Amino acid sequence: MDLCLNVKLLTGEMHSLNISPSRTIWDLKLQIAQKAGVPPYQQKLACQNNSYIDLRDGAQLSEFGLKSGDIIVLVVKNEESITIFLRNDKGRTSTYLVMPSDLVDNFRARVQQQENIPTEQFWLTYDGRALENGHKLSYYNIAPHSTIFLNMRLRGG
Repeated sequence: MDLCLNVKLLTGEMHSLNISPSRTIWDLKLQIAQKAGVPPYQQKLACQNNSYIDLRDGAQLSEFGLKSGDIIVLVVKNEESITIFLRNDKGRTSTYLVMPSDLVDNFRARVQQQENIPTEQFWLTYDGRALENGHKLSYYNIAPHSTIFLNMRLRGG
């Protein structure tokens, strides 16, 4: 049975969301992003029932004893850099520090420089989707410690 949680911004704006207790705090943040327009990376969530509870991204909602009608306080924080991984076709993994607002174009240029591969010879995928120029990394819901895959284009005719 889904929980009906009320998410309150410091401005007083309130949003009601239905979500399964088995979902993670990150899943809740994704729903909040759709309703309130605040990227998940800039959300800090807390529940203030009888005591203040800081809601951690990877944890399931059920771990916090939340019940329908509870108010979740949303604080919008400044964007922070996140660590992501890039795995190439040979299984080697590189680490990158990025901002969720970075454009795919800029990330591709960094990959070209660090991996020493011309941009026309590779494409990037995350969660089965190709990363397209013109979009921010946050558009693809790339979470901290996620792995992006570097795919090589076939050569020849």
